[in-house]
Amino acid sequence: MSLARMSLEDKTRLLLDNPVALVDYSHHAWNHLPRAEIDALQLSALKQRFAELRDRIPMVKKLADAEGVDRVDELHDVVPLMFEHTVYKSYPPSLLEKRNFAQINKWLGKLVTPELAEKLAAADVSGCEGLDDWFTRMDQAVPELRMSHTSGTSGTLSFLPHSVSEWRKACQVRKMLVWATEGPDAPDPELHTIYPYYRSGFLSHVRANDFLIEALLPAEANFHCAYPTTLSSDVLHLGAKIRAAHAKGTLDRLEISPALKAKKQAFDKLQAEMPQHMAAFFEQMTNELRGKRVYIGGTWNLLHGMATAGLARGLQGVFSPHSYLTTTGGAKGVVQPEGWRDEVQRFTGAASLRESYAMSETPSGSHYRCEHGHFHFAHTAIPFLLDPETSKPLPRTGRQTGRAAFFDLGADTRWGGFITGDEITVEWDQPCPCGRPSRYVVGPIQRYSDKNGGDDKITCAATEASHREAMDFLTTLEG
Repeated sequence: MSLARMSLEDKTRLLLDNPVALVDYSHHAWNHLPRAEIDALQLSALKQRFAELRDRIPMVKKLADAEGVDRVDELHDVVPLMFEHTVYKSYPPSLLEKRNFAQINKWLGKLVTPELAEKLAAADVSGCEGLDDWFTRMDQAVPELRMSHTSGTSGTLSFLPHSVSEWRKACQVRKMLVWATEGPDAPDPELHTIYPYYRSGFLSHVRANDFLIEALLPAEANFHCAYPTTLSSDVLHLGAKIRAAHAKGTLDRLEISPALKAKKQAFDKLQAEMPQHMAAFFEQMTNELRGKRVYIGGTWNLLHGMATAGLARGLQGVFSPHSYLTTTGGAKGVVQPEGWRDEVQRFTGAASLRESYAMSETPSGSHYRCEHGHFHFAHTAIPFLLDPETSKPLPRTGRQTGRAAFFDLGADTRWGGFITGDEITVEWDQPCPCGRPSRYVVGPIQRYSDKNGGDDKITCAATEASHREAMDFLTTLEG
């Protein structure tokens, strides 16, 4: 059936299950869906997700029962059920210290659908010596799940229970938008990826590598990484704990096993040698892949550092102009040097550079920047603006500034509602000069923690009693 003749229900199912098929894999069609159609599809999809997950995810049911939310008639109805970012790191920290992964699985089971909760509870994690063992065991015991974690800048890692289907949908959308495709093309046999980090690991952006290779590349051999090994989550967690203890003045109380201390020392040595290693890696890639079509994804400063080093050696137009460059993060609170984009493109020779605003907790929500500097919201993640003091929804009209929140429609076995730590300004009404009908972010993106001197206490949009009861329910693991 042609897309034009599809019912709203059929289109909604595609948006939830196979979003690229909604626009027949067309980058242009995706970017030019009319606002009225986007609004209708997102509300319909939100209703579907709510109906599917409201009573099947224990944490959501607890909160919805307390708030009396039994149906969704408009977008703002779901705001009281949105999770603040502390939910994914609310497990008792002592469980990690004691390597009590069975209890962590029990905690996770309250954040996912019953089928996954059952497998988490049944998984034998008794022999896991640390996070690396645990994540590996979870991949084997719950193959539908590919859990990841954040960097843990606060000293505590957030554990994110993303499904395999969720990862795949997100990568297909990313391919369509970064590649600007106009059809369901097979992987380009000549495409290579340059990844300036580790091949494997459980940190969110490293975890995505398997799915990017599957979606984008003809073979594993076309993926070139700076470190063809696995990034240790145990070492990353230790580093986060050391930073937090140092900030609190409790470093002398931190106990570290000899084995983990040795791993940390090896990692620190590697980090110290990283600038020289990266320079050698990029020089090797420049020689091996000169003139070829490449995909390079990384933070803006990493791309700029690569370009600066290359231009200093007199190198320009190194790769095919049909190469793909992408960077993410939105440059929160950072002043970027003038002309850095031009320098990256001059060195690589790529005709375009795609920038996105995204976060680990909502992988379906990569919001790409247009030529006028605006980040246009992805159709797969419904944006909300919340009052920074109360987390109540701000009007979806005019130009508003507040706390960003999203409902990730790609989340199919966990809850997609998430409140961020970002302050953004959204233009709800005025069309962007680029011609894309979607709403968009204007101006800088800033973290409230930076703005408030390191403090960012999110007030949940639910009533205080409902939220407290739900969090108590999540973190009570006895019995």
